[in-house]
Amino acid sequence: MQTQHESTQCRPAPWLAYMLCACLLILAPTLSATPAEPTALHLAQAELSLDQAVAQVQTQVEGRVLSAQTLSGPHGPEHHIRILTADQRVRNLVVDARTGQWR
Repeated sequence: MQTQHESTQCRPAPWLAYMLCACLLILAPTLSATPAEPTALHLAQAELSLDQAVAQVQTQVEGRVLSAQTLSGPHGPEHHIRILTADQRVRNLVVDARTGQWR
């Protein structure tokens, strides 16, 4: 014969199941497998790192990077990159860290 103590120990409390369901419903959007798309605010705040700027320039200009540094420009941070081109000329490029455009 089972005692009262043994029979109540096997059954979970009904409120526990309800709390678990509520937690899963609340957390479901944050547990999704696909990350949320970046918003315009996130994109506006993102800046191109010096390494990213160098990689971008290297895909467009054939040559060896001699130096690269980030300086403060009139419109925000700028990456100054000096490249020795294949025809042995030194080329100085400036990449806008906010837009990724270079000149």
